[in-house]
Amino acid sequence: MKELLEKDLVSAITEKINVIVVVINYKGNVEFVSESSKRILGFEPNELMGDLWWKATRKNENSALEMIESFKKHVQENRLNELSSERLIRTKDGSNCWILWQISENNDGKIVCVGYDITSRKQKELLLKKSMKLLKVKNKELLDSIQYASFIQKSILPNVEKFRSYFTDIHVELYPKDFVSGDFYFLYKKDEFVYIACIDCTGHGVPGALMTILSRNLLKHIIKQDETHNPAKILHLLDENLEEEINHNSRYRRNDGMDISLVILDTNKSQIHFSGAHHSLFFKNDFDCFEYKGDRYPIGLYHDVQKTFTNHVIPYKSKDQLFLFTDGFFDQFGGEKFKKFTKKRIYTLLNSKQIFTETCNSIENSFFHWKGELEQTDDCLFMGFEL
Repeated sequence: MKELLEKDLVSAITEKINVIVVVINYKGNVEFVSESSKRILGFEPNELMGDLWWKATRKNENSALEMIESFKKHVQENRLNELSSERLIRTKDGSNCWILWQISENNDGKIVCVGYDITSRKQKELLLKKSMKLLKVKNKELLDSIQYASFIQKSILPNVEKFRSYFTDIHVELYPKDFVSGDFYFLYKKDEFVYIACIDCTGHGVPGALMTILSRNLLKHIIKQDETHNPAKILHLLDENLEEEINHNSRYRRNDGMDISLVILDTNKSQIHFSGAHHSLFFKNDFDCFEYKGDRYPIGLYHDVQKTFTNHVIPYKSKDQLFLFTDGFFDQFGGEKFKKFTKKRIYTLLNSKQIFTETCNSIENSFFHWKGELEQTDDCLFMGFEL
């Protein structure tokens, strides 16, 4: 009577929740199956008694026999805890059902198996796993594509080594925030003139990189046509041409542009011609370091403003030095108080009495020490020239 009452109680409980209870003796024969088996697996309890449980819930007889022997072995070796796990079993209609089993031994030496239907959860897990796998593939494809784009971008940058003969020394370092950069440098020789540009296009990553391709081609075209060797005029033409290129289609008007420092060295007259858009030129001689500030207009933005760019002419002699930076250097957060690196700190380093190579190394070392383990704020470009 007591056993019947317990079974009725188990059946009443399991009907309310997604649980199935199975009692198995040490020989592997099923002695009790809760009524919830019909709702969860589609089998009546009497269809699963004895060894029918193994045959009905496995895909074939060999699989059933293997499970019976495995069960007996675990019972004999007192390793029931290893049977408590997630298992896939077959329902009456041939579909699959995931059951999480909790298995223990009662006072009669029989094995009580409490199974929780986790099919819905497993389906979501499998769907998530599939989505994660697809995302991983797509992510790899995207990273491979961006990595290849970085090779293309690097390939169009000028070969610095080809310009060493025009200087005592050169130091150029480009540090993209991502694989590809919105910063780029430009070097070009035309007759006795050497053109140097340090450029920061709007954005970074892929959008910034696309802007660098367009900007580089426009600048090179303008310089090839240039007869005045006046950087201010070149910036004016660059501003007009960039606006025309990116906004010729009224449906896709963009507010994109660049900051630039443009230097033209007249090697015959030993003169530096400089004009800048939001960028400065740092000129260092034996006595001091001077900052020649660019005008407060970017290239390609504020199209409703009448822009004027100033042309600075600076005489130079051998061993004088030029330094150009993009804003990424000044704006990098770091230090003990998590502040910006700032132009002031660059200016202090440039005012040191070190030789050119030591100055360049000090700037880079100070920058990366300041940055520490923090994420890079923006693309960074640093150019130094000893004349």
